[in-house]
Amino acid sequence: MELYVSFSEIFRFFKRHLWKFAVVVVACGVVFGFLSLKTFKREYTATSTILVACTIDDNASPDYSNQYASMQNVRLQAAIAMAPSEDLRLKVAERAGVDEESLHSIEAKQIGSSTLVDLTISTDDRENAALMADSAAEQIAEEIAAIYPTPPIQIHIITHAETPDELSARSSAIKSGILGVVFGVIISLCVGIAMILLDHTIRNATYVSKSLQMPCLGSFALKAEEEERRDEFRRLRAAVTQQVGEKGSLLLIPVHGKKGAGETACGLAHALTVAGRSVLYLEADFSGATQAAVLGAGQSKGLVAALKDGSSPKEAAVSTKIEGLSFLSCGQAQGSSADLLASDAFSAFVKQASDEFDYVLCVLPDEENMPDADNAASVANGVLLVAEYGVTPFRDFEESLTRLRTAGGKISGFVLNGVR
Repeated sequence: MELYVSFSEIFRFFKRHLWKFAVVVVACGVVFGFLSLKTFKREYTATSTILVACTIDDNASPDYSNQYASMQNVRLQAAIAMAPSEDLRLKVAERAGVDEESLHSIEAKQIGSSTLVDLTISTDDRENAALMADSAAEQIAEEIAAIYPTPPIQIHIITHAETPDELSARSSAIKSGILGVVFGVIISLCVGIAMILLDHTIRNATYVSKSLQMPCLGSFALKAEEEERRDEFRRLRAAVTQQVGEKGSLLLIPVHGKKGAGETACGLAHALTVAGRSVLYLEADFSGATQAAVLGAGQSKGLVAALKDGSSPKEAAVSTKIEGLSFLSCGQAQGSSADLLASDAFSAFVKQASDEFDYVLCVLPDEENMPDADNAASVANGVLLVAEYGVTPFRDFEESLTRLRTAGGKISGFVLNGVR
């Protein structure tokens, strides 16, 4: 998008694509939940708390007694270091009378700065988990006592392990699914904002108007009610009559759009005719797009034939189903249509049409794709650029504006179609 992005535009973007993001969120939740079921493994833990203490003879020398804290700490750290060893794991499994493969690991952690140690075992055998934890405490007590016989060590189980709660595959899948939903929401937000920031198409008419110093004469909503569209064309009529005058010609030039300028010209022509103006819809779009069927126009001589045989605009044009609106198709150009529109004959034809009708609305092809608009830019009293919301790139629009101004076009402003 352009450098300015409003919060309302971000909100509208997510609202328009809500179902797409919802699919992503649900898919993430389902995938995470399914993967949890596929990889689900029951892993239980049980913890026993032991107290490590040393006994010193009452008749021991003061120096020996002063070393009590140091000796006790040595034995405490030895117990912690011993816990993860493979040898201890095998001995604990044998002591508890369980398969050694079922006892996965043993960990020891000192509680603060005390002489209390938590011994935690992990296993897939829920029924024997508490037994294994207590057996680990007893085995460590024996191992430390054998390593440090003097002074005698005392290891007491302060808190016996309890049998852990049963793990549910369904519960695990639900938790993973919720995590997946959260992940999906985050991904959707990031992707959505990135799409908005990387989108360089026109979405904000106010920004374009201020940046390029040209008025926005109208914004047409994509899904507006019929009466709302008519009101918007009435506003456009008021703006055009001020920009062009009470009589004159106006070129309608689309820039990198999908629908061209025909719909805009039809709406403006209708708004002008209901106000009592006579209008000529001059179709100079040789790309193949036409509004003849929409206007209910019959077969016309065509612009090319009229220029060739010198017919006047009134003679060449045909009536439409809208009172006060005449229509002239482009016909078939021999050679380049841009050369035809750059000719003196075309310029004189437009001027004559301006004398015979109150307004001449000349519809041209996309400025970016064909040079026709640049060659015809100077023949009319005004130029109305037509941009399409979310389709016309801002930079392309700016470049087209520069080329038309350089070609002598009198820029009246622009309209933005398909606003969502």
